[in-house]
Amino acid sequence: MGLLERIYDNSPIFIQNVMVGVSGYQRNLTRYGKIYYEYLNFLADFDTWPLQRKLEYQRNELIRFIQYAVKNSKFYNDLYKNIDITSIRDIDDLRRLPIVDKEMVRKNISNVITISNKGAVEGHTGGTTGKSLVVLYTKEDNMKAHALLDHFKRRVGFQHRKMKRATFNGKHIIPPHQRAKVFWRYNAACRQMIYSSFYITEENMRYYVESLNRYKPQAIDGFFTSICDIAGYIERHNILLSFVPVAVFPTSETLTKQGRELIERVFHCKVFDQYASSEGAPFITECRFQNKHVELNSGVFEYFEKGNHEVLITSFFTHGTPLIRYRIGDSMKFTDKMTLCNCGLHAPIIQEIEGRKLDYLYTSDGAKINSGNVANLFKNMPNAVIHAQAIQNKINEIKIKLEVDTNLYKSEYDDFLKNEFIHKFGTNTKIIIEHVEMIPREPNGKYRLIINNLKSLH
Repeated sequence: MGLLERIYDNSPIFIQNVMVGVSGYQRNLTRYGKIYYEYLNFLADFDTWPLQRKLEYQRNELIRFIQYAVKNSKFYNDLYKNIDITSIRDIDDLRRLPIVDKEMVRKNISNVITISNKGAVEGHTGGTTGKSLVVLYTKEDNMKAHALLDHFKRRVGFQHRKMKRATFNGKHIIPPHQRAKVFWRYNAACRQMIYSSFYITEENMRYYVESLNRYKPQAIDGFFTSICDIAGYIERHNILLSFVPVAVFPTSETLTKQGRELIERVFHCKVFDQYASSEGAPFITECRFQNKHVELNSGVFEYFEKGNHEVLITSFFTHGTPLIRYRIGDSMKFTDKMTLCNCGLHAPIIQEIEGRKLDYLYTSDGAKINSGNVANLFKNMPNAVIHAQAIQNKINEIKIKLEVDTNLYKSEYDDFLKNEFIHKFGTNTKIIIEHVEMIPREPNGKYRLIINNLKSLH
């Protein structure tokens, strides 16, 4: 434990709030400089461009980015040594370049990066694979990425740093020995109340809701499951809220249809999804009609192979750690046509973001059931399930852990859920339901709906 952490942990809460605010002001220096404001203005103008002009901009940025990587990254210079880079003149030409995965980047990270640690902004990746990676961003890329994120929110009515927000994340802001039921700290630098996701239990949730009612945030963002937990508690206990946010912006996790509906029903506002990554993937954002648009100024998406929804990404915001045809492990479905959305944005529309490719379970004959379909099996359950987790250790067996509200849950609900799973997985799959006091979170503070311990069958 470092000195600052010891001081923080042993300080009263009001001093901790001051320290959180100071840390916020320090981060602002790498996020909100001249480049940030210039790019915000550019994005407002870019929204008005016709599609062909946007695609031409994307093509030119792609050429510049590949040339930059070859010139400044030893890894890419070596990887492309037998390829005529000048022949890469269009997005279709990307197929001439080899695919890069996380393990390749990790093993060669010192040759991949183009900048020194000094003055760089660090990003840390994780995910369902358990593999982590530290990437470096230039300050310019970091500011552009934050400008794009804030521009997305501004399109639907929320102005970052001018309006109040509540954030549910995995930051360790609560000292382990704290006894007070105060599971949040205030970041004055961004008008942001940060709520710890590690203490959201049935016993503690009333304190979270009371805090939200006092704070009255104009937007809520952060972990989707944490926001769903709070929304579910509010609905179960018929709690009256004293505020209505402009919007809710979940991050880090794949949204489910029933989770979105729950949040919108409870908070009386729309949920607007977004896609990015700690590595620095191109952005996909939802417009005011909740259609998912590719932000063409941020990079390129390709399908990994024909008939497979897994994508490769090339990101224009990764000059510090270039990512070109990077196998990020996510899957998504694109619409067949460049449909013009009613919002007026000219950009490709994503039909569905399917999430991490490892978020699935197997049927007994080896078919994959992805996380969205697994989540749907719980949607008709009465509102008495607090958390659920499906674990697969054998091809023909699934264990379902349930954390429930014992005052509302009835034993026959087990039979209902088991029947739902059997209809999806078949009678050859054994379904075991186990009631537990608490389903533990991952080290990053998130819940996992699916834990698949089987090696890939394909």
